[in-house]
Amino acid sequence: MKSPKETKIFKFAKIPLPYILNMGRIILVIFVLGVILAAGVFLSENVSRHDAERPTHKTPALEPLAKHLSRATIPVSVPIAAIGEALERKTPKQESGSRKNSLGRPFARSELSWNLSRSRLQVSGRSGALDIATELSGETRATGAIQLARKVDFSKSGNVLASVSLTASPTLETNWRVSPNLSEVKIDIQRADIPIKRIGNLDVRGDILPGVRITADALRTQFNQSVARSDFFEQAARKGWKRLCGSTPLGEDSDLWLETRPVVARAAQVRIARKDIRATIGIEVETRILTEQTQPECPFPRTLLLEEPKPGSFEIIMPTIIDYETLERKLAEEVVGKSLGKNISIAIKAIRVHPYGEKLLLETEVAVEAKILSGTEAKGTLYVVAEPELDAETQTITLENVALDIDSQNMLLLMAGKAAEPLLLEAVSKRLPFDLEPKLEELRDGAEDAILALSSENISVTGKVNRVRLTRLDVGPEHLRLVLTSEGRVRARVQAIP
Repeated sequence: MKSPKETKIFKFAKIPLPYILNMGRIILVIFVLGVILAAGVFLSENVSRHDAERPTHKTPALEPLAKHLSRATIPVSVPIAAIGEALERKTPKQESGSRKNSLGRPFARSELSWNLSRSRLQVSGRSGALDIATELSGETRATGAIQLARKVDFSKSGNVLASVSLTASPTLETNWRVSPNLSEVKIDIQRADIPIKRIGNLDVRGDILPGVRITADALRTQFNQSVARSDFFEQAARKGWKRLCGSTPLGEDSDLWLETRPVVARAAQVRIARKDIRATIGIEVETRILTEQTQPECPFPRTLLLEEPKPGSFEIIMPTIIDYETLERKLAEEVVGKSLGKNISIAIKAIRVHPYGEKLLLETEVAVEAKILSGTEAKGTLYVVAEPELDAETQTITLENVALDIDSQNMLLLMAGKAAEPLLLEAVSKRLPFDLEPKLEELRDGAEDAILALSSENISVTGKVNRVRLTRLDVGPEHLRLVLTSEGRVRARVQAIP
């Protein structure tokens, strides 16, 4: 089963344009007339035919390109405010508890209870850690009996003010999990007084503290375990992985598709700043440009590779092709049909392109006409050999070392004399280069649209394609193969944590 055809960089309308070279010497008219009369071919039309034998040179199949993975290093930032919102939703807002007979003398029996509410969580960042703090306020109540001269029942309440804080130093793990690494909980009860007659203000801070600590430590342990087990980071990565796996149209009116297949995932450890948490995600992607939409298979990696942080950037390397029909249309557009010269001219009537080893063979239908002797014409097929070269600086494809093969040289000499050969070769070579810049600009814009398409409800992705360049050209039996390299930068920002 053949794979989808890879990109055709050019799309040109087939609109032939004449091109004729001027011979400029009247003596050639007489020479050509003599050849025509001597040949006796198509004599009734005063036309002679001179076809060179087509040279052969087998073009081997293109060697597979060494595998070049496209790479993207994406800085990802998570606002600390978004982390605070997520913690706020998941942290209980009430704390209550009780203890029996913890008050000691003079209480014959007692039960101490409390019911506290927390304030909104305050989450702030500093180098290497997140600080999480909240205020507790509420009521504590003591009930029981006081042993004085006699037992006296009582039930009194008082206010409680306290603060709770801890720090988190999150780290990424190779199994796509996040370890929160929570510190011990710090609890400071500033006030917990109960006014009782004959006793005065009863300070129960020390009695409440163990119960509050038990609850806080249980919440800390629960949170540590839930975050460590949570697959939020993996699921977010899987969604991004899935979005990268596929093909994206390059422009609204383009029939080109950018296929991306992620294969490796990397990440740098979490860094905490004052307003956000930052991480760097690195992805290695196999990319190519196709003429139809595809859905490749992209298994998600089980292991996340951890490395040092790198600047956000990407380099996308894509093989693409120009088929020989496209080359023919472009050359025909430039050289076919125009008539140049005063007394005698050479016109290229048609041109076809064939591979010829590592070069190209241009099969040209030519006509030599003597204008003084109206109707006198010689026609033939000649073969021009040329080397296609990519000018990396100007981003153009040119034909270099253009020459007629030996048999074609003899035929052209017979048809038009020595002066015709340089004119014919100039007509072929000087009507190139192919200017690739307009198409590369279209691809650049399409790539930026593809980057923006990676954004989702909770994650915004922005990027800039700095340049798109062609870096290699090879001659194959069916097409020219080129390598396209795109460079730029990209970053992502998490807007909200579910």
